[in-house]
Parts: sequence; structure tokens; C-alpha cells
Amino acid sequence: MSFAIVAEPLLGVYKGHVGSGQLDALPSPARLHAALLCAAAQGVRAVPDGDGLRPCDTDRDALRWLETNPPDGLAVPETLRNDGAATAYRKEGLIVKEGRGPLSEKLVGKPAVSGIAVAERFAWTWEQAPPASVVAALVALCPEVPYLGTSESPVRLSVSEAEPTHRLDRDAGLFTGEGLDLAVATAGRVDALEAAHHDTSVPPPLRNDAHRSSEKTAPPPVVTNGLGVGRYVSPEPPPPPTPWTSVLLFRMNRPVHPHLRVRYAVAVHRALVALVGDGAPAVLTGAYEQAVPRPSNRCAIQFLGPDTPHVGGAALALLLPRSASEVDLTLIRMAVQRLRHVKVAAGPFTVEPPVEIPADTFWPEPAAGTERWWQTDPVAVPETRPPRGGPWSLADATALSVAMVWRHEFSAPGRGDARYRALADAAVARGVRVESAIRVMDGDVGRYVHKVNSDATIQPYRAVLTLGDLTGPRTVAAIGQSRHLGGGLLVPRDLPADIARRLAR
Repeated sequence: MSFAIVAEPLLGVYKGHVGSGQLDALPSPARLHAALLCAAAQGVRAVPDGDGLRPCDTDRDALRWLETNPPDGLAVPETLRNDGAATAYRKEGLIVKEGRGPLSEKLVGKPAVSGIAVAERFAWTWEQAPPASVVAALVALCPEVPYLGTSESPVRLSVSEAEPTHRLDRDAGLFTGEGLDLAVATAGRVDALEAAHHDTSVPPPLRNDAHRSSEKTAPPPVVTNGLGVGRYVSPEPPPPPTPWTSVLLFRMNRPVHPHLRVRYAVAVHRALVALVGDGAPAVLTGAYEQAVPRPSNRCAIQFLGPDTPHVGGAALALLLPRSASEVDLTLIRMAVQRLRHVKVAAGPFTVEPPVEIPADTFWPEPAAGTERWWQTDPVAVPETRPPRGGPWSLADATALSVAMVWRHEFSAPGRGDARYRALADAAVARGVRVESAIRVMDGDVGRYVHKVNSDATIQPYRAVLTLGDLTGPRTVAAIGQSRHLGGGLLVPRDLPADIARRLAR
């Protein structure tokens, strides 16, 4: 939580105007500064200044501190804009002459129900609390502010703490980036507003009171001196928790052919279970008691070829699932330290002691000017048979496989086929896009899967896809029926940004 000035709209509505009368979406730091100055110059803390009042020195110092220290953040609540279709007319107290008709009082029409409905409170936050004298002045000044914007939006202002939803981007460029561009007070703002107030308080010359057939209002000029622009941006939400937390990476003495990866993964799996011995955890064995709910993912064994972007050379990767307990992970980490030789009928291999790498920083950053998509390596296998009740494509099967990996992120209704369709739709809603999905015509499907559910279809395919906001660009993951044993690994495929944007439409 940060030091904050908090504004609570008492009627749940904020009304203010900017520019030539447009509805203001939210009170800017400059509006807060002006409201505090008005309270300091006209409230109970003001001191005499000739025939008028002015802020006391303590309040003026506090306001000048705000000029050189704009808010580091904003807390912006949910709002609903209402521009209003109704117009209210009132007499403005001015005489006008229209055409040849008699003099009449001027009627002015204004929107009757315009404003911004506010769900909670606004707040302006600072990472570091101001000096004690400034805090004391703000604590005393805030209750003296009757409203922000127009007098139709009374407010309760106070010094408190708040968590910002937007933060000041001090390096924002004029033509790049997005965010809330708001007016902020800068050095000299207090002096500029006081000078403007003094000028408008001087009695006008007598010639201004000369008779005219039509009278006009003369609003005071808008003071722009001492104003700057601050861009407040909403930080990108963190990606969901990764399905696997880390990777134990073993360098190998030779690569494994893609057609043999499932067979080699099964051999590694058996070796690891034997090394752990009795009581091997279910996240490694895959054997769960009947009443125990199965997690979305368990330990996954994958092979990386020499051309795969990772630490270099052929490697064996053991992905540790997020659902595993620390006790289970400790048993697995202790066992893998003794893994050196793996016997396989197709040819034994040896590995070096593993290094552990966080799953969310496994892959390198995307190349400049590109966006990260993913390609199955070598292939993926659908989780289930095609559901009944409508069309179903390989792209739908791919989206379902992604949803099954990130199942903790979705709440899909129904059961069976209806649930599968709901999961696939939920993945698409999170930005999952399948650019291509091509069936692999291979008579030996045993190359790509070890065991299959009785209702599943062994239909290996290659796909290129994006994972939307489900994960970051460096996270390692695998999808499909064989993701735990050598299949469905997602390896980076960086596409030029313009091509990636066209594909994502």
C-alpha cells in the first residue's frame, strides 16, 4: 500500500469538464491540486491578504511540494459514463435581442443527467510519503475540499493508503505507448492560479458596464501555465501460474530421433521410478488412488534436439508440476542426481548431472520485431475422441489440449462432450489461436503415444499456435495425450510482428 490522497464521491458520481466543455472521465492530478489550493485560499486555514485571503505559508509549501512531486500512481475505480440525452434549460440572468423581437432573458440549455458513475474511490498515490510538514498540511486541507469538478459532485477527501491501478510512466513518449494522459501540476502552478484569481477579482472598468442590446457571459480564461502531462499506465497483469514450475535439464551424449522420443521417455520414466523406490509419488508414476482427484499435469519427460533453442546440444528435460508437494519434489530431486545411464533397446544413452531452470524463463526472449508463437515438437495427440453434437476440427482439438494443461484457469460447465467444447471455447476466449494443424499420416502411431484412453483417437498432428494470455513467451510447456512422455512439446517459433498480427485476427 502507498501513501495516498483518497477521494470518495458522496453521491457516487463525478462531474467535471475539460477542453470546451467535454465531460471529464476522471479527476486529474492537476484538478486535485487546484481543489486543494482553493481550500487553502478560501477555507479556515487561509490568512488575510489585504481585502482578501491567501493560503498560509505551510499550505503553500505543501502545494509547491505537489508541483515537483506528481503522484506516482492512480487508483481508478470502475466507472460508467453517462453523457445524458435530456437537456435542462434555465435563465442565465442576461438580456438578449433576437432579430426584431423584444429584449428577453437568455435561456441556456445544459445536459441534465451527465456525469461519471463511480463504483468506489479515486486515489492519487506516492511510493514515498511526503515530508512530515507536507503530510500535516494535507491532512488538514483535505476535509476542507467540498467537491471535485462541479458543485454537483460533492466529495470526501482524506489522507490514507491505497493500491494504485495505474503507475506514472516517466519515460513515456509523445507518439508511442498507451495509457491515461492526464494534466499534472508543475513548478509555478500555485503562482499562476493566484495571479489569475487576482486579475479576475479586480473590478472591471466602467465601460464594460455600458448598455448593449445583447449581453454575454465572460468566463475567466483557462490558466495553462504550470501544467504538464503525465501518462499513467496500467501494468500488464502477470501471466497465470505456469503448469510446471521448473525444469531439470540433463545434457545427453547423443540426440534422440523424434520417432523414438516416446519410447525413450518411457525408459527414463521407469528408471526414475526405480531410483525413487517404494513410495514413489503419484506425480511421477502417474498412478493415483481411485478416490484421489488427478491434477492437470504431472512430471513430464521431454527431449530437446541439437537445434532446439535452449542451453545447447541434445538434452533430456524433466518438467516438475506445480501441483507437486515439496516432499514429492525433494524425493524426485534426490533420485535424479543418481541418473546416469538409461537402457533402451534402441540404444542406451548417458546424461550429465542436471541443472534446474525456472519454467517461466526456460526459452530465450523473442527476437526483436517478432511475436512468439509455438510449434508442436514433434507432434501432439488429441486428448479425446471428437465430441458429438457438431463440427470439430484439429484446431478445436488443439485448443482443448491447451485448456487441459491450464485447466486450473477455467471453469467449464457440463460433463463429457459439452465440457470439452466449453473448455476449447474458453481457451479461444483467452487468446489461443491455431494458425495451422496438419494430421500426420503415419501407420505406426506407437511412435507418438504410450498409452491411450479407451475413448481417445490416436490422431497425431503438427500445429502452430499462440497461447494468448495464458503464459509468458519464455515458459516451457507441452500439450496433448502424450505430453508427459515425449510428445507435444511446444518450442518457440518467432514470426514477424506484422505476419503474427494478421494471423491473430
